[in-house]
Parts: sequence; structure tokens; C-alpha cells
Amino acid sequence: MTQRDSQACGARERKKGLEAVAWMVVAAVAAVLAASAPAALAGEPGTLVVTGQAEVKAEPDMAVFRVGVDTRAETLEEARAANAAAMNRVQERLLASGAEPRDLRTEGFSVQPEWHYNEEDGTRTLVGYRVSHTLVVTVTRLDQLGALLDAAMEEGANRVSGPTFGVRDPEALELEALREAVRRAKRKAEALAEAAGTSLAGVAEIRESVVTPYAGGIRLATAAVDAAERAGTSIAPGEVTVSATVTIVYAIDGGPGAE
Repeated sequence: MTQRDSQACGARERKKGLEAVAWMVVAAVAAVLAASAPAALAGEPGTLVVTGQAEVKAEPDMAVFRVGVDTRAETLEEARAANAAAMNRVQERLLASGAEPRDLRTEGFSVQPEWHYNEEDGTRTLVGYRVSHTLVVTVTRLDQLGALLDAAMEEGANRVSGPTFGVRDPEALELEALREAVRRAKRKAEALAEAAGTSLAGVAEIRESVVTPYAGGIRLATAAVDAAERAGTSIAPGEVTVSATVTIVYAIDGGPGAE
């Protein structure tokens, strides 16, 4: 036997030895788990998973809407200047109508070239520019909302969307919804445990989620028109709804037949 053959033979023997040891370890672990599993199951309580949901409704005390000014012109400077003049008028009118400076926020400003496409030869020709400016308006006095919408459109806003209604401090509503969701989940768990002939032994885990959506109002996409040609905008705020969901994992004592 050559030295190479001897080395190969030794390697095979070592591999067989390691495999044998591995199988012995696996067998020992399996035996321990098999012996301990019944004792663990007998000594630990089971679990009961329940879900509770609740909603809390409230009148909104704020609203948000968006106003935009789009202008077009042959040159960029003409489009920009016209847009700036119109948006300045809109902002000044909003402030004069009761809005606070902190309640006005620019959300977007864009400049886009506009092209004419020739379908016959596939060429395009620059025909002008479009400038867009969008302003977000927060309203904390809802009795002013209709007047502010009208003021924006009267001064040149040709894009208006909203309003959406909400509450300035939703935490109290969220906590109320969570408490009610927990109460409902607990009642459900107690009923299930009683029907199954067992009892609750405590809470093992709680998971929660809260949703506070804004209630939608009108949605407009309109050009400004003369105030004499239309009535004032009337807004119905409705209600906002805070919803909460909780999932509770209860530990339960053994039922009938448990030792």
C-alpha cells in the first residue's frame, strides 16, 4: 500500500468515526426530548388567543385642504410670473379671511415644458411652459372652512381638493378605543374559557393596533368663477372614527381531565 492509499484509508476511517459519534448524539437528544415532553405538557398551562375590536367616534376639530395654481405661457418667465402673482393673491386672501401664516404650507412646486407632437414626422415643438404651485391649508376653526375655500377660488386657485377632517389631539380617543377593545377581548376569553370548562390564568401577550383616519369631505377640481355666480360653499364635517384592535394571548388552567 502506498503512502497516498494509506492516507486515504485513514481519512475514511476518521469520517466513519465522526458519523458514528454524530448519530449517537442525535439518538441521545431524541431520547431526552421524548422523556421530558410529557412532563412539560402536563406542567404548563395552555393558551387562548382572542381578538377585540372597538370604535370611538368624535366630532372633528380641524380640517386640511389643498389649493393649487396652474399657469401656462409661451416663455418660462411669463408662466412663473403669472403663477407667483396668482398664488400671492390666494395667500393674501386666505390670511385676510382668517387663516394664520403657520397654517399655510407649500407642498409642491413644479415647472414643465409643453410640447406639440407632429404625428406625421414624429417631431415635437416646444410651445410653452406650465408652472404649478400647491398650497396646504390647515383650518382649526371649522366655521371658517367654507369661506376659506371660496376665498382661494375667487383669487385664482384652479385646483382645489379636500377637505379632510381630523382631531388635533387623537391620543385620548385612541386610548378610549384601546380600553374598550381590551374589555371586549376579555369578555370573549372568559366566555370561551367557561364554555370549555377551564379558567384564565393570566395574560401572556398583548398586541394592538390603532387607526385614526381622516374623514373625507368634498373634493373639487374647478376653475375660479365670479362670486356672484355661485352660492357660498357649505361644508358638513361629519365624524371621525378611531378604531382599535387588540389580540390577547391568555394562559389557561387545565380543563376536564387535567391532573
